[in-house]
Amino acid sequence: MHLKNKKILITGLFVSARNKNIIYRTAADQLFEVLIENKFSVIKTSHQVNKFLRAIDIMLTILFKSFFYKIAIVPYYGSTNAFIIENWSTKLLKLLNKKIILIVHGGGLPSRLKNNPKKYLSVLKRATQIVCPSPYLQYEIKEYGIDSLVIENVLKLSDYQFVNKETFAPKILWMRAFSDIYNPLMAVRVLAHLVKIMPTATLIMAGKDLGNLSDVKQLAKQLNVENNISYPGYVYTETKNELAKQIDIYICTNKVDNAPVTLIEMMALGIPIVSVNIGGIPYLVKDNVNGLLVNIDDDDAMVAAIIKIVNNSKLGKQIAKNGLNTSHQYGSEVVVAKWQSLFNKLLAKNYN
Repeated sequence: MHLKNKKILITGLFVSARNKNIIYRTAADQLFEVLIENKFSVIKTSHQVNKFLRAIDIMLTILFKSFFYKIAIVPYYGSTNAFIIENWSTKLLKLLNKKIILIVHGGGLPSRLKNNPKKYLSVLKRATQIVCPSPYLQYEIKEYGIDSLVIENVLKLSDYQFVNKETFAPKILWMRAFSDIYNPLMAVRVLAHLVKIMPTATLIMAGKDLGNLSDVKQLAKQLNVENNISYPGYVYTETKNELAKQIDIYICTNKVDNAPVTLIEMMALGIPIVSVNIGGIPYLVKDNVNGLLVNIDDDDAMVAAIIKIVNNSKLGKQIAKNGLNTSHQYGSEVVVAKWQSLFNKLLAKNYN
């Protein structure tokens, strides 16, 4: 490694024994794990769930461990609370003359840039290097004259077991947080339409409740499909492997997104995807190749796409095979090599 004795700092929200049951695992946490496994020397901050305490923890770590790292990786979401931490942490890193890698996340950032470009561009312009997990965000920020490098979100493929399915039943999985941004009500409506054609259709809705679960259950009752839906809550990787044996199709109903890791996980597990074609998803899912795409809130089109896979096992198997090939682009070996190259470039003596 070219980075021996030169630590890297990663900021964000990280899983710990105390918080693992109340937070989602972040892209920063996954990147940290993979870098450590590949013998990089990394400092991470923070485990604090409370945003105020996390901000203090991050700022103090940046300051008091400044002698131990040369490069800092900062996730950039731009959401209301996250922006405060991202803004002040990059200001401090700039003051300390650190190399700043800003990883742009979240399908909501393009609209924020459009509404208030000065505010959000100010953070982007502090970065030594901007990284985007998908060409979608790379294209969006290029509109403002911001250059970036695409490095995909890393996925530890060895944690996922590919299920080679011969046939596909209307056993569906929806897996995101119960929040309006992920449009869970569409999933319920799709199931209700599907049950009229395929009465044995079932839907597993996995994820944490961020305020919409009661609305989902109420709609399921109104549409008379409450007995066709189960709610296992948030599921960890080992549970996803078990779910992959129970379901045959994954649906994505999001209103906004960038490069959802969940879609890569489904591809690695061998589950055909039917998704809305918003944000960065069409950069990841190619219609009739490694998934099927429909327009946002088009319930009928999503039902038709599900039926298409159920009635055509050859298509389902081909989508699963192509999806597995796509997931390899996000494997540790490929992604870590890109990070290694970037670190080497930033540490070169003549690189400003």
